[in-house]
Formats: sequence, structure tokens, C-alpha cells
Amino acid sequence: MGLILLAGGGTVGHLAPGLAIRDALVAAGHRVLIVTPGEEREAAWFSADEPPRLHVRAPRLPKGWLSKVTFVPRMARSVWAARRLVKRERPDVVLALGGWPCAPTAIAATTLRVPLTLFAADAVPGIVVRKLEAKAARTYLVSQACLAHLKHPERALVVPPFIREAVRRAVRDPLRFGLVEGKRTLLVVGGSLGSTGLNARALAGLEAAVAADAKWADRIQVIHSTGSEEASAAATETYRRIGVGAHVRPFLSHMGEALRTADLVLCRGGASTLAEVAALARPAVVVPYPHHADRQQWKNAEPLVACGAVALVEEAAFTPQAYRTEILARLFDPERLRAMSNASPSRPAEGDSAVRTDGATTIALDLVRFFGTAG
Repeated sequence: MGLILLAGGGTVGHLAPGLAIRDALVAAGHRVLIVTPGEEREAAWFSADEPPRLHVRAPRLPKGWLSKVTFVPRMARSVWAARRLVKRERPDVVLALGGWPCAPTAIAATTLRVPLTLFAADAVPGIVVRKLEAKAARTYLVSQACLAHLKHPERALVVPPFIREAVRRAVRDPLRFGLVEGKRTLLVVGGSLGSTGLNARALAGLEAAVAADAKWADRIQVIHSTGSEEASAAATETYRRIGVGAHVRPFLSHMGEALRTADLVLCRGGASTLAEVAALARPAVVVPYPHHADRQQWKNAEPLVACGAVALVEEAAFTPQAYRTEILARLFDPERLRAMSNASPSRPAEGDSAVRTDGATTIALDLVRFFGTAG
């Protein structure tokens, strides 16, 4: 039986597509191993019954002068560790899931002449895809717009979005989060690592609204994924102080239920987040991460903004006044929320619980067909 090695990590956004591909391959009888950097925070992202993972540490891209000086030797050590792993496991193909953690294993594959494939979920390819695309036999894209950024688009395959099965099957369940049935619910999520800027502005906006009119505290409840224990403690204290009911966690393991329960989503513009928002037809206000030079998250959200499924507010403009007009006014306007939901390009068919997507299956079938991996 052939072996497919999936390499990635760093965020749930990079891992979730890989897990979906893994499940599709395993269901078809193929053997799959996942390689991650083995960070402590990964424990929250994998269920207890997940198969064991392999680990290769991956140095982050350098920012300060010291990290720049030491980056090359640190990356070299990681690549040599990845080479030992690839030699030992002897995969038929390596699929790198994008993001810095997949780089050592992807580079090792190219040095050992193991076929390399790449995956890019965003509308703009990241640095790993840009640097290694010339050496890849195949690049899988979710966004058609990403093709324009590739030097070898003839090797690329555009596939449908990825939706985790747990998200696809999720149901509305406010009680799971200790919330009140029937009260307007806002979901705040800045990705699996959280977002300091989004957390701060979401809390400041709600706090200012309650200070101006105390009735808001009784009218709204919040599910908030903060990204860290420290941020959760600070957010919990703010919600307690202003009297707003909230379920606050560093990471939401039941994201599908959170999305289903929310009347409105306030989020960053990560590709995986937006795919799930669109698939479940959830109205959302997107505040893109402002420090990407290529405006990656803004471009991810652009198609949904164009059709009216989500609204977009730049972080610098997301003031307490904007919070009242973009969040509170929208949250209590059922017709406006319904129009956004109906505008979603991935809106489920009548009578269906969620959109059906086959991005993972498409890639799994292509890997087997393209590389002749035997089941």
C-alpha cells in the first residue's frame, strides 16, 4: 500500500484541509502520515483518538537581526531531520499544506527526489508555495485568483473549499456554551492563534456600547475564541465587569456548533474561517489582518463581500462607533441578517443541513491518479 506524507501545522487553518484530505485518503484505503512541528498548542487541535503524528521542528521566518543570523543553520538542521524521516518512511508523495511548518519536509522531499505537491487555501499564495512551486509536481488551490500568482499555473488544480465534517454536521446548541436560548449571539474569532487587535477592538466596542446604554448588556451574549489563556482571562473579566453573558475560551473545539449558534460572526479573513462561514451561510463582519503586505485576508474576503454575504471593516476603522453600526445594528436587524445569509455563494440547498463540498476528495483522487499510489 502506498504512503502519502502530509506536512503542515502552525494554525488550524493550515491543518484542517490536511485532516480532511487524510480522511478522504484513509477512507479509500490509502496509508497517510501527518508531520507537524510538535508544538504544545497542537494538543488542543487534535482529538484524543487522532492517530499518532510525526514531528519535525520548523524555525519561524526571521524578524530580528539575531533570528536572521541563526535562521539558515536552524532551517538546515530541520531539513536534515526531515530527510531522515522521509528516508525512513519512504512516502510515494509529500503534500505540503502551506505555512512555515511544512517547509523542512517539503525541502527534504525535493532533495530526495520524492514527488512534492503543495496546497494553498488563500487567494494569494504564501512564501512556502511561492518559493517551492517550481519544484512541485502539483499545486492545489482553493481560490481561482491564486492562479495569477503562480509561475507554473499549468501544474495547478483548483478545487472546491474544504469544510470539516464536524462543522458540516453541527447544529445550533446555545446550551453547550452556557448561553441563553433566544438571545442574540455574537461569535468573535480571530483564528486558532487568536488576534490581539480584533480581541481588543471587539471588547472596546461592546464596553463602550454598554457604557452608553446599559440595556445592551441584557440584549446580547458572546462566544469568544481569544487564542490564548491570558487573552481569555482578560476578556472574561471584561464581560463580567460590563455584565454581558459570554463563553470565552482560548480555542473553540466545537467551532461548527459555535457558528450555528451565532446570529452574527465577527472574524478575521483566514481562508478556512471564511470557507466555513460561507458553507454554513453565516452572516459575518470581517476585519482582515492589517499587516500582510499582500492584503491576503482582504482578498480572501473579496468574493463574499462582492455578493453581499459578508461585510468588511478595516481594523483601523473598527472604532466603538463602527462596532455599534456594523455589529449591534446588524445583529438586531433580522432582515439584514437574512439577506446576508441568502447571499452566501455556498448556501445549503433547501432541506439540506449544510453545503456539500468535495475539495478533500478531489485532491485525494488526484493524488492517487497523478502519482499512481496503489491502495
